[in-house]
Amino acid sequence: MSEQMETTLNSSVLKGLPEPVAPSELSAEPAGLDAVLQSLFQENVGDFRNYKRSSLRRRVIQRLRALDISSYADYVGLLKADPDEYAALHAILTIKVSEFFRDPTYFALITRILKEEYSDGGKGLRAWCCGCATGEEAYSLAILLSEHLLPERAAISRVFATDVDAGALDTARRGEYRHEYMENVSEEFKAKYFIDGGVTADKSITVAESLRGLIRFGTLDIVTGHAFSRIDMLFCRNLFIYFNKKLQSDVFAKFHYALAPGGLIVLGKAEVIPAAYADQYQRVEMGLGVYRKRRSGR
Repeated sequence: MSEQMETTLNSSVLKGLPEPVAPSELSAEPAGLDAVLQSLFQENVGDFRNYKRSSLRRRVIQRLRALDISSYADYVGLLKADPDEYAALHAILTIKVSEFFRDPTYFALITRILKEEYSDGGKGLRAWCCGCATGEEAYSLAILLSEHLLPERAAISRVFATDVDAGALDTARRGEYRHEYMENVSEEFKAKYFIDGGVTADKSITVAESLRGLIRFGTLDIVTGHAFSRIDMLFCRNLFIYFNKKLQSDVFAKFHYALAPGGLIVLGKAEVIPAAYADQYQRVEMGLGVYRKRRSGR
């Protein structure tokens, strides 16, 4: 970085102005970013090579700036010299956006479907939250299963909740959340499915054991790992927006395999079924990324 540019950046900070998002010399080095991603892949940390570059670039540059490193090559050297840095970078690259009943319109639709299609007796419902982050979505779904399935059916139902981030899964398994993060949870649900107090923080609330029994948390990188099978309801909201077209297609093939005929897949509002599979799915409700796999699909 030139002295003039460095002076300009420092001056911006001193004046309280935002720093530029990315130094131009880093933004103009696609091969440098590729080298960082290849290093992650070779060390079995994660395969981000087919993620969209714009989001990855911002996050990697954010890390370089925090470490006062001015080139991708120097950062690759640091990764090789300090293996702990791989974990730090992985935590930055994995997206963790989660809250209880996030976008309530989705959960209102799921509630309606459970009441209309699953309120009688029958086999247990198999649900999968792929990219569950710190667990709020999985617990929200488990609450709805407990509320709207017959007790004997709820008892044999399962929510499989997976993520690539082991730290986020530790938080999910602990099931402890601060009260201010529970604004979408009704007082009725708080009283029924949570216990005041927590082990690691004051002013927290903990998921009750009765709800935990419905969920199985596990580490899974859907890019390189295998899918579940016979899934009735699959949540993977706002996952595809970080993938390029090829990776979207590859991952959706796994989801298509996982879903039982008639099963539901829940995507983000800006996401759609890949073109190769579009004729095998039917949108459940306009405005929401909820689709049903046709029973005659392959």
